[in-house]
Amino acid sequence: MSELTLTQATDQYIRSLTQSRKEPEWLREFRAKSLNLFRKLPAEMSSLYTKYVDLTGVDLDSISLAPTEPSKAQIEAVMGKLKSDRALTIFQIESKTFPADLPEALRKEGVIFTDIGTAIRNEPEIFRRYFLEKAILPNEDKFAALNNALFTSGFYLHVPKGIEVTVPFRFVTILDSEGNGVFAQNLVMAENRSKFTILEELYSTRLTAQSKKSTYSNLSEVYLHEGAEVTYGSINNLGQSVNVFTNKKSIGKRDSKIVWASGLLGGAFTRSRLDSVMNESGASSENVEVVFGAGTQRFDTVSNITHSGPNTSGHAISKGVVKDKSRSIFKGMIRIDKNAKNSRAYLAEHAMILGKDALADAIPGLEIDTNDVKATHSASVAQINEEEIFYLMSRGLSEDDSKKLIIVGFFEPIVERIPVPEIAKRIRRILDLKWSGIYDFASSLTVPALDDEYYEEGHKTRDIFEGHYKYR
Repeated sequence: MSELTLTQATDQYIRSLTQSRKEPEWLREFRAKSLNLFRKLPAEMSSLYTKYVDLTGVDLDSISLAPTEPSKAQIEAVMGKLKSDRALTIFQIESKTFPADLPEALRKEGVIFTDIGTAIRNEPEIFRRYFLEKAILPNEDKFAALNNALFTSGFYLHVPKGIEVTVPFRFVTILDSEGNGVFAQNLVMAENRSKFTILEELYSTRLTAQSKKSTYSNLSEVYLHEGAEVTYGSINNLGQSVNVFTNKKSIGKRDSKIVWASGLLGGAFTRSRLDSVMNESGASSENVEVVFGAGTQRFDTVSNITHSGPNTSGHAISKGVVKDKSRSIFKGMIRIDKNAKNSRAYLAEHAMILGKDALADAIPGLEIDTNDVKATHSASVAQINEEEIFYLMSRGLSEDDSKKLIIVGFFEPIVERIPVPEIAKRIRRILDLKWSGIYDFASSLTVPALDDEYYEEGHKTRDIFEGHYKYR
């Protein structure tokens, strides 16, 4: 396909895209409908948050849709630094996908871990039914519609009934091309009583804040059947010339459990939407999110917990620090439907501001349509405590070391809750780099993660704000 930008994308482009990828006609129609919705939908669907929309510096119409082939040297460098024998890894380097080497034993059990394009070509009728009733429909969000129209990468993971996989499934994306757009769509099917972990990692190795703006878009859906347990860890370590749009959603059936663990650290502008829906009795979810903004970075995040079935449990905790001229806004909603009696929900959003030019907001909310539930939300935005700095300096620390220690103490209770040691370690290392003034992370791929056996043991602490109000 010839090079073009998003503003030039038409139905003819969609037709050319589906033909080149050998996709069925129903998917072409779905893509065309989604692109049309992207043109029509507002940037924010909820009237609660309309006034907070700020897309300054985001020019989606100018991004190139032409695929970028990685060089042989780039492939070898990435594989050498990031390949791991302790995970089943799919690499997405620019426009090229490198499949995972799935063990024969897992293939015999029926486990499927492949790129989304291959999965659709292999089972078109199964995916046709899925796309008609998918968790994140194109009419629900402008940027989800764009992803549904243009996705060309991503993964499909299916783990059959009763299978527990102890080795993580890993999807690594490298985006280094200036001015380009990468659109990934991920689909996870966890059958009854299956159990596994997913690691999603986003890196740039050459982009800097001065590079021409690129775009990364991600849409992830997780379907949990009865008794399934999924841990989904993700880390955004993209360069500060990349605008990031992510939508993640899980649908949980009876006694299922999902844990989301996210480190939002890279990118120029990051817009993140995460929704955990618990449809049946006993389902539970937990979302742990860390944000550190520096330079001129901006973060716009939403964490929603939706209780549709009775006896369900949901927790979402976000903590962020902003320094220099960076900004963050944390939004979230606990929704408890009329049939969700005996549900328990907790939503916390806490931000710390370093400096007069940094800004942060926190907007939690509750929508409760039944009695006999427990639900709490909490929020705080504050400057770093000058008395704490003075106390630490009086004990011999420099001002910079004192502030760093306070930030580490602010983040650590939530980082400890991350159930994936690899993600927790990498987050600690990047936080340390950003505090030191390294805002673009090409060097971080070669820096070993912190080696601390204490964190390997998965110690947890209870958030001091956590508690419940009871509604009757």
